[in-house]
Amino acid sequence: MPAGDLSRHGANAVTASRLLLTPLFLFSVRRAHQGGSALPACALYALIAASDFADGRLARRWDSESRTGRMLDHGADIAFLLGALSLYAWLGVAPWWVPAAIGASFSFYVFDSWGRADGAPLRLIGSRVGHAGGVLNWILVGVLVGNETARLALLPGAAIHAFFWLVPLYSGASVLARLYGRRPTLSSAA
Repeated sequence: MPAGDLSRHGANAVTASRLLLTPLFLFSVRRAHQGGSALPACALYALIAASDFADGRLARRWDSESRTGRMLDHGADIAFLLGALSLYAWLGVAPWWVPAAIGASFSFYVFDSWGRADGAPLRLIGSRVGHAGGVLNWILVGVLVGNETARLALLPGAAIHAFFWLVPLYSGASVLARLYGRRPTLSSAA
């Protein structure tokens, strides 16, 4: 790939790798829970998380930020997070409402962003609460990989269950922050 293409498409390629690695991660987690090695799942989680950390930084460094790249990033994030947490729910490790709360919050995020675009192409509009919730979702998957898949006992079961109960709270807070952020203030209504 020529240098110009790398700077233009490199960050999106890193993001796309997250989509390609997600099914391998899910397969590795399933295998580990069937008695296989947890090492592939742990390594894939590290690679996938690193891709999420790096792609935006590379896009800014190479001045190649784009609406398409942001949408690809959000899509890759939610595909990984919902895939991982749905698998953990299916394995009986996480309650079903954890991925459901995240999916509902993300769906509202997309719907709300679409509603704000005024007929223009979809532009995902982030929020600080939503971003913080996203980071917590990544941490939750990492804890589950360490605790349940690798059996490292990073956190006691009670702490993980408390984390599960936080998911609908911060997911709901993200929705409320978006709704509250749209209300006109006295100065903008005048």
